[in-house]
Amino acid sequence: MPKCHSFSLRVYIEDTDTGGIVYYANYLKFAERARTELLRDLGFSHEDMIRNQGIMFVVRSCLLNCLASARLDDVLEVKTYFKKLGRVKLEVSQAIVREDQLIATLDVVLACVNLSGKPLKIDDHYHHMLLTYGSDVEK
Repeated sequence: MPKCHSFSLRVYIEDTDTGGIVYYANYLKFAERARTELLRDLGFSHEDMIRNQGIMFVVRSCLLNCLASARLDDVLEVKTYFKKLGRVKLEVSQAIVREDQLIATLDVVLACVNLSGKPLKIDDHYHHMLLTYGSDVEK
């Protein structure tokens, strides 16, 4: 089983519709925060990557499945794990849960690009960090 990174957050009023239910697009934001924190925990700094190396990760595709409703003041956990670690793209699966209930799932493909948006191989240093963390995933 691949390593799973966990990121917790609370649902605020700004995340919900007038009925207190999380607006579906906010699951994308929650998942983005979790991926950012996973990379930060691995030693990646988006600011450093962009400013000093001229590279960044962008979402190439995303499949979101909403399975249940999260509500105002819920504490959610976003579980993230790598499915495939390539030289240009990363495949990530994420699950958003409330206690033991699955709220949403996401399958995300990230691409490494330069500042002009052209696909680029992931720097050897960053690629090594990803492979070390995700040593049990498909390359």
